[in-house]
Amino acid sequence: MASAAPSIPPAQQVPSPQTFKTALVVLFILTAAIWLSSRSLLASNFLLHWYCFVGNKRLLWTTVIADLLIGLSYVAISATLATLARRAGRNLPYAGFFWAFGLFIVSCGATHFLEVVTVWKPVYWLAAATKAVTAIVSAGTALVLLIAVEDIVDFVHTAREAVTRRGYERFRALVEAAPMAVVSSDLEGKITTWNPTAEHLFGWSATEVVGKSVPLIPPEKVGEYDELHLKTIAGEITKGLETLRFNSKGKRIPVSISTAPVSDEHGSLTGTIAVIEDISERKRIELELREKSEVLSTVTQALNVYLETGEWNSASRQLLSFVMRQTQSEFGFLGVVLDGPVLRILAHEGFVWDAKINREYYEEAMRRYESEGYLEFLDLHNLFGYVITKGQTVISNRPGEDSRSGGLPAGHPALNSFLGVPIFKGAQVTGLIGVANRPGGYTGQEIRSLETMSQTTGVLYENYRQSLKRTALEEQQKQLEQQVRQSQKMEVLGRLAGGVAHDFNNMLMVISGCSELLERSLPVETPARIYLDQIHRTSQKAAAITKQLLAFSRRQVLEFRPVDLHEALTESEFMLPRLLGSDIQLSFRHEATKSWILSDPAQIEQVVANLAINARDAMPEGGRLSISTRNATQVPANGVEQASQTADWVVLEVKDTGGGMDEKTRTQIFEPFFTTKPAGKGTGLGLATVYGIVKQSSGHIRVESTPGAGTCFEVYFPVVARQEEEVQQVSLPAGVLEEPGGGITVLVADDEAALRHTIVEILRSSGYNVLEAQTAEEALEITRQNVGKIDILLTDVIMPGLRGPELARQVKNIQPDAQVVFMSGYAEGLPEAELPPNSAFLQKPFRFATLLEQLKLIRRRA
Repeated sequence: MASAAPSIPPAQQVPSPQTFKTALVVLFILTAAIWLSSRSLLASNFLLHWYCFVGNKRLLWTTVIADLLIGLSYVAISATLATLARRAGRNLPYAGFFWAFGLFIVSCGATHFLEVVTVWKPVYWLAAATKAVTAIVSAGTALVLLIAVEDIVDFVHTAREAVTRRGYERFRALVEAAPMAVVSSDLEGKITTWNPTAEHLFGWSATEVVGKSVPLIPPEKVGEYDELHLKTIAGEITKGLETLRFNSKGKRIPVSISTAPVSDEHGSLTGTIAVIEDISERKRIELELREKSEVLSTVTQALNVYLETGEWNSASRQLLSFVMRQTQSEFGFLGVVLDGPVLRILAHEGFVWDAKINREYYEEAMRRYESEGYLEFLDLHNLFGYVITKGQTVISNRPGEDSRSGGLPAGHPALNSFLGVPIFKGAQVTGLIGVANRPGGYTGQEIRSLETMSQTTGVLYENYRQSLKRTALEEQQKQLEQQVRQSQKMEVLGRLAGGVAHDFNNMLMVISGCSELLERSLPVETPARIYLDQIHRTSQKAAAITKQLLAFSRRQVLEFRPVDLHEALTESEFMLPRLLGSDIQLSFRHEATKSWILSDPAQIEQVVANLAINARDAMPEGGRLSISTRNATQVPANGVEQASQTADWVVLEVKDTGGGMDEKTRTQIFEPFFTTKPAGKGTGLGLATVYGIVKQSSGHIRVESTPGAGTCFEVYFPVVARQEEEVQQVSLPAGVLEEPGGGITVLVADDEAALRHTIVEILRSSGYNVLEAQTAEEALEITRQNVGKIDILLTDVIMPGLRGPELARQVKNIQPDAQVVFMSGYAEGLPEAELPPNSAFLQKPFRFATLLEQLKLIRRRA
């Protein structure tokens, strides 16, 4: 399109060259006539009389000054024309005309100068000659002008067209190089201009559209286009109208259009021109910014909800509602990925379960959601799992035919389409956004807002995961603190029980010793022996109780040796059915491949018996009791105590179907004298004894119990190497008779005066030479005074000052041949609860007959 040029008067308004020529001929004829008739004119006194000017000075000077100014002006004009012609040179069209016109102006100026001269000196011949030259030059100039008038007019038209062409070329170059589409059309709507940018934007080439009408207008924009067209042809300019246009492939393109009318050189409207800018990228950025702003606003609101209420579910429901609106889905969910992996659903929306199918499953899930605030999916062999494990967005518009889909539970709404987007924190998947059943399926355009939310909520749900871990750590810390307190309490109780057992054993020894001395002094047929027998039986029962206390406190001396746990259980298989009764179904399973432990066989049998009896009491109406073994590589951390790390363990499991127990009862079951049985039905030492034996064997015991669901005891023993031959223990031969002391000297050291006196009396009455000491220092002093005379040292293990083992070592340094017999109510003071080499040990309370037999055995060894 060319821009409109200034209008030129029509050619018919300019006089024709013939008219000029006729007028010039007439002028020459008139001039010649006047000249030929000049004599008559002069003769008739026609000429002016200069003396008239003399009589009027004002008129004279007016004429002189005017002629002078005219002459000077003509000289200036002619000089300017000469300068212009000289400087323009060959580039000046019609240069001869300019020189002729300059000569004409000069001659005219000379005529006026001579008019001034003749006022003072009449040189009329010169004035007449000058005017004749001026007349000739004027006639020549007029003749040249008349001859060149056509060429001059053509020149003007040519110059004007050249200017127009240059303007059009500049306009065309501007249109071609424009970064925006430039499209012009005539009044009929046919394209007249179509630049390269328009070709690139719309996909049609200029040859395809120029002179034609192109279908650029979407149907819904036709009314808008008609209104814009009417405004433009009415002379209105439109700037930056944002609308839509079609390209050659039928795709809608967002554009910004500016329009203006186009007129010709006469001002007549010829069409319209439009500058069209592709704003797709700008619209995309604006859309992304708007969506991100909406997402950030939603996430901020959800975070505020959480901060105000502390409820993750409320915040998650708000986020899910936004996702549902953005994707126009029927239902969806939002969940967090926990270790496992486990998908924990915090919010769901739109589910319509089939009430006739699998209703119980749905109601159970909903009850759990209402009570706990979430649902968990452990089996993730489906589209959910694929999103989590692969960390990729998944679109499936035919889930039923998708190999990644693992199916749905019966009654679950059918999936017609599915979109899953992982929530990331860094490179780790922390959550999952899932929506389904969008009308028409998912095209991929819905992903943008979901991925934006994924990026912004990653930190949010990572904090949720961390809060769970913190809660778990706090709970674990509480359990550890409770375990430490429980361990400390059990240790205190153990020390208390050991101390009580020690003192009680000493008193029992005094009672038993005095009863034996009394028995020796009474006649054989005296009725008092009945009472002595009762005293002996009562002492034995009391001694059994102290043994249980010592077992709990881990103070009794055990005969540690490698034991096959399966062999110990085999012994129990014959004993337990009679102990439990016929209403208890007993079963054994030996599944451990490594079953050797380091313990006391008798104590292991006691552990099994006590646990079995405890299970029987928990099943008064009968039930099932299973005893099994298995191997493990570690002890669970939530046991009664934090277990040490050992490579291999053998687990003894005793499980019943009884009534179980609550948490409070479970934490107290190993305390001595704690029992849930009615008064008089139990001592409360059975499980306390089990606890002590297990701990003394370097084991751990763990209890799991739920009210109404039974109880399971798990006892962990460290595995030791298998032994081919068992170590044979030395025992006294049956029927060893008491023999006199025969001059053997025994040093008795015990801080308990009553017990020491009783032992001394028994030994002296049996023929031994007895030295007694109340303290270890006193015993050492007696040893130094009787070097070579002490055969046996009989010492208590626990004494003020030096303990029994240290006393025995120093005595052996003084008298190497002296034999040592230890006696104690508990094992504290013996390294690792084992006897020193070549020594004997008597567990209080013991019968004095046993003491005499032990002394006789030591005497024979010596």
